[in-house]
Amino acid sequence: MVCGCSALLPLPNPRPTMPATPNFLANLSSTSCWIPHQPMPVAWAFVQKTSALLWLLLLGTSLSPTWGQAKIPLETVKLWADTFGGDLYNTLTKYSGSLLLQKKYKDVESSLKIEEVDGLELVRKFSEDMETMLRRKVEAVQNLVEAAEEADLNHEFNESLVFDYYNSVLINERDEKGNFVELGAEFLLESNAHFSNLPVNTSISSVQLPTNVYNKDPDILNGVYMSEALNAVFVENFQRDPTLTWQYFGSATGFFRIYPGILVQADRDNREHFKLLVEELMVKGVGVVDQALREAFQILKQFQEAKQGSLCNQAVMLISDGAVEDYEPVFEKYNWPDCKISTLADTQENVMEYLHVLSRPMVINHDHDIIWTEAYMDSKLLSSQAQSLTLLTTVAMPVFSKKNETRSHGILLGVVGSDVALRELMKLAPRYKLGVHGYAFLNTNNGYILSHPDLRPLYREGKKLKPKPNYNSVDLSEVEWEDQAESKRVLFLTNDYFFTDISDTPFSLGVVLSRGHGEYILLGNTSVEEGLHDLLHPDLALASDWIYCITDIDPDHRKLSQLEAVTRFLTREDPGLECDEELVREVLFDAVVTAPMEAYWTALALNISEEAEQVVDMAFLGTRAGLLRSSLFVGSEKVSDRKFLTPEDEASVFTLDSFPLWYRQASEHPAGSFVFNLRWAEGPESTGEPTVVTASTAVAVTVDKKTAIAAAVGVQMKLEFLQRKFWAATRQCSTVDGPCTQSCEDSDLDCFVIDNNGFILISKRSHEPGIKLRKKPIPT
Repeated sequence: MVCGCSALLPLPNPRPTMPATPNFLANLSSTSCWIPHQPMPVAWAFVQKTSALLWLLLLGTSLSPTWGQAKIPLETVKLWADTFGGDLYNTLTKYSGSLLLQKKYKDVESSLKIEEVDGLELVRKFSEDMETMLRRKVEAVQNLVEAAEEADLNHEFNESLVFDYYNSVLINERDEKGNFVELGAEFLLESNAHFSNLPVNTSISSVQLPTNVYNKDPDILNGVYMSEALNAVFVENFQRDPTLTWQYFGSATGFFRIYPGILVQADRDNREHFKLLVEELMVKGVGVVDQALREAFQILKQFQEAKQGSLCNQAVMLISDGAVEDYEPVFEKYNWPDCKISTLADTQENVMEYLHVLSRPMVINHDHDIIWTEAYMDSKLLSSQAQSLTLLTTVAMPVFSKKNETRSHGILLGVVGSDVALRELMKLAPRYKLGVHGYAFLNTNNGYILSHPDLRPLYREGKKLKPKPNYNSVDLSEVEWEDQAESKRVLFLTNDYFFTDISDTPFSLGVVLSRGHGEYILLGNTSVEEGLHDLLHPDLALASDWIYCITDIDPDHRKLSQLEAVTRFLTREDPGLECDEELVREVLFDAVVTAPMEAYWTALALNISEEAEQVVDMAFLGTRAGLLRSSLFVGSEKVSDRKFLTPEDEASVFTLDSFPLWYRQASEHPAGSFVFNLRWAEGPESTGEPTVVTASTAVAVTVDKKTAIAAAVGVQMKLEFLQRKFWAATRQCSTVDGPCTQSCEDSDLDCFVIDNNGFILISKRSHEPGIKLRKKPIPT
């Protein structure tokens, strides 16, 4: 079933560090005025052709708060705004080349098509692709089940078995004499980008055991020896489906076989942290366990009688460091005879015996249930202190003994499984098909978020990233509700929601499209020869997270950038490359249309003398196909914000989850109207105050009365330059007023340029830009 619905939601644009980045809205039709707590004379005017607003607050006067008694006439304020706005607009259009870019798209409008996006068809197509991908993972796990059960069937237990294997904790470890320790032989490890750049061995698996399990125990040795047969299946699965990640077999005897082989090391920081927490624990009171047990048995009884809940065996287990009573009355009534484990040594034997009992009907009926997990973080990355996030889901199946002499006992040999990186799954919902503000998300059958662009499962503690509590039990409302924080800017969007299930899984897929330009997709076309020539300009880059061509499967392709891969595909240099032909066609078209910008920016840079005032650091543009161009007007050492447009600053580039912030903001305002962003410099010399401003505007295309956003273009400049422009503009006054009696530089007059969320862009005091103006409504 595929469904759709609509909602009006605000889209927050938070800044990951420092105070939030201003979002200058262009809709300034509101005339309500807000001023500081002390009533003061106020005047305001629009800054023409920009999405900023000029406010004047008169401080330190005895005038009553009325328009007529202000010392500076409103006409003068409007003059200042017009002068500043006109001068600023001319500077921005000149250095960004926005008018040229708009003209270039206008020139090719006759060859363009704008098609309406069918949300229901889109979500159906995405879900089918995801179903196909997940089915391959299930098939890989089924191969492991068959191999493990067959290996056990052919294996005869040997009490005196002697067998060496690779212990994940000991591999490559040497003793004081330089010899490899027992079970720690030489094990080739190579960093592999497909496995988050961790050192692994893709030709063989390794075995991990808990510290309290004897690694030469006969049960362990026989299990490890038997499961060696899985090595060939691990490798074959990976060759058949190179998108597979970790595959493993968890044995009921206590060992864990993982492919590819990896060195597992304990995280000393985590161990020390755990020790400190244990030392701080204090025993307080006694748990009322008998009531909990009665309630648990009642719930199980109700579900059994109503034939609800999971269609499997059910059990209640109480695990405690020592119960104060044996609860025999409870067990006599609900579950006699009972099982009570009194010592730690009894735990494994008794728990495993009950697992065999619970699994017995499944063994007899040959049931191999497919289990999918909630989202969770890759523990291997967390333990390696990687500064990136990998969310996974796992598909798992039980492995049973098929021997005739044990079949009636229901022997559970273990569980096999494979991880699925949710990032890989979400690549099947390409960004360019979702529009500037569109996105896709995944839910589990419990209503929890599996993947969502606004899911933030980590928090930073010092230099480390740590998981938030309950990060994998977040529902949709928690990430989609309006953020009421005053430090945020918002864009109000009307969104359409489309959703459907992913067959044969407990997951469902949602697609969100914004009304307006989000309802349309722009389609262009050009020749490969012309497009390839313009694609190879040195100022051009492609969205590194977008999938123009699949480069992470074939080892020979993994070192290719997306631009290099597209080039090889177009020149037929590598017939084995698989590419998204629609996206490649659109990026070729954008490369041709935007090519003149390089010559335009270069000519501007050549005409700037070394003695001239530094006006703009750089110009940049991005297109809906993920193409990015930029050009410097100053030496690289003089650029105000060197992180801008680099992967280090995710908010400024195209990512798997979103378009750049400057692109998203510009797209929600009339084409040609510039939107401003304050940026905070970072580093040892940073003052903690905003020093850089970006200004961007959208480029729209209209065909048959349908409008789509084709690109956004902008510039980066120092905030200081913007301030100088403003103070110069406010030194003027109307000729009919005679000499200027006051200016914004006077001590008793405060002038602000703010957005209509009330955040300051320009002020006399350097610490105020980026701060929200404290407000109180004017009495009416």
